[in-house]
Amino acid sequence: MSVKKYDDILFDADDTLFDYKKAETVALQKTLAYFGHAYDHDIQTEYRLINQSLWHELEMKKITVDELQVERFKLLFRKTGVKESADDFNSHYLNELADGTQLISGAQKLCDDLSQFFRLTIVTNGISRTQRRRFGKSTIKKDFEALFISGDIGFQKPQTELFDYVFASLQIADKNRVLMVGDNLSTDILGGINAGIDTCWFNCNKAINKTKIKADFEIQSLDELHKIVFPDQIR
Repeated sequence: MSVKKYDDILFDADDTLFDYKKAETVALQKTLAYFGHAYDHDIQTEYRLINQSLWHELEMKKITVDELQVERFKLLFRKTGVKESADDFNSHYLNELADGTQLISGAQKLCDDLSQFFRLTIVTNGISRTQRRRFGKSTIKKDFEALFISGDIGFQKPQTELFDYVFASLQIADKNRVLMVGDNLSTDILGGINAGIDTCWFNCNKAINKTKIKADFEIQSLDELHKIVFPDQIR
């Protein structure tokens, strides 16, 4: 039996538990097919670059979530020559994406195991209607106490106001008993640091951290989290 170090574990959703890249690819393929367009790897690559850039602008508060959703397809269509309504395309794309419940390898077992000992919560910056539906249809829903989405709250990671809202909602009194786990240094890890809680960077791609943001822990596979949350063994 193990002695646990934390009471609450906050997880990011996409690219931490949910395989967002896989869900994104399937959603884009199906949406292009619905509108009568062929899918190829170049379109996927271009879309991913555009989308990541706009999400960064969102983090910098240069655009809104609503603007992001449509602008990414306007930019994509200009690059690829696709002629469709960006609004209509985005609406269908979000519906397809909401069905994308694919999980990162090891996520199911990890959540099933940890939920027996910890209160698990998801804290995500994703689009509300998409994230809520994906989570609701997922096989890990049963393991989680709550789902917090930035669009519902009015603040996003790394803003401390989002974490303050989460702490108040969960009635967390001791921040030393809380761990934030996520793949994004500038949102998940910085957010956790700003909020005064321990952080764990899920670095599955073995990326080199060239920032000044330093997590308390780093893992490259989800099963490594066990040794962090159960640091001591009762013998």
